Amino acid sequence: MALIYFAFRKINVFHLLSELRMVPIWFVVALILFNAIVAFIGGLRWSVLVLEKPKFRDVWNFTRATYLGGFYAIFFPTAVAGDLLKWLPLLEKYKHLSKAKIAASVLVDRVTGFTAFTTVGFIALLTGRLFKYQFPLALLWLFSGLLLVVITFYVLVFTVDFDKLIGRFPKLHKILEIIDLLKSENKKRILICYAISLFSEPIWMLPVWFISLIFHVGISLLQVYIFIPVMSLILVLPISVAGFGARENLYLLFFSALGFADEKVLLVSTFSGIMGILNALVGGLMTLIH
Repeated sequence: MALIYFAFRKINVFHLLSELRMVPIWFVVALILFNAIVAFIGGLRWSVLVLEKPKFRDVWNFTRATYLGGFYAIFFPTAVAGDLLKWLPLLEKYKHLSKAKIAASVLVDRVTGFTAFTTVGFIALLTGRLFKYQFPLALLWLFSGLLLVVITFYVLVFTVDFDKLIGRFPKLHKILEIIDLLKSENKKRILICYAISLFSEPIWMLPVWFISLIFHVGISLLQVYIFIPVMSLILVLPISVAGFGARENLYLLFFSALGFADEKVLLVSTFSGIMGILNALVGGLMTLIH
């Protein structure tokens, strides 16, 4: 509530609400459908990681689980909280897979997505520096460090024989079930998932640009790609429910500094949050579909 107060204290909230009410219904529906495409790509990536040859039905099951994760996340103060629960519906669908493997797949899927996220974020910040955009140099160093961490992870994954290493310790054999996805025969899947993530990362940020266009704000696509990864990384921190308040202050911090009016920036941020809730409610409806 404090974050929301600080974000909106200097603008006319009633005028902002009237602007939000003027958004065409077709635009809302289009964004929901666009998010469905993004969710489907996420479901495809996750299913490729877990199953050898996923079929369309499998991708649908994993997409549905992804939606459910988004629904659960709106009740927690961090965007990744849904990961703790989204794998549970898959237990009924894939009884031949162990709970440990399905649960571990959420972590590995998140790591592959985070790898692409840090890659895109690093390239975007580097591009922003080249185009003379003003932002703390520490952000570039932060994403450089994160990229180094994930590269180190992949080096370990592709150089260490986990079967052989853990096989030396009989008491640790149970761990093999958990890290089954990191075995030699599955490493190709991780690369495929990383490629899918690289393809999808620029796509999931596009709605911010679309919203900027509908409100005539003027935020460029390059500016979206430079600053949204930074904001998304900060929003992982457990500081606000569904991102409200924190997201608005971050938008003001970065986009207002570029010369955009505070009210216009808050229109983009608030509408993005509303669309996030609507998409999450779609995930709630998914609980009724089997």
